Amino acid sequence: MSVHAFPISRELPAIRIVANAIARLPSDEAATLWRETATHLLSVATERGQDANGARAEVRRFFDAVQAALLCSVPA
Repeated sequence: MSVHAFPISRELPAIRIVANAIARLPSDEAATLWRETATHLLSVATERGQDANGARAEVRRFFDAVQAALLCSVPA
């Protein structure tokens, strides 16, 4: 039997925290925060047992979820 870790891209509180932080920062600082976050998440995914390609894909899915959260928070 194998156990799979809960996907990072489904951790809604983390997605909201990152989206809110990025939304409040100037673009350069937001880009820096994202790079640091992506590096950390890649490390977490690897520690949870994902191979390098799977970890990168999971970080991309997290990024997509953050982008969706940002789009939902933009007033029309």
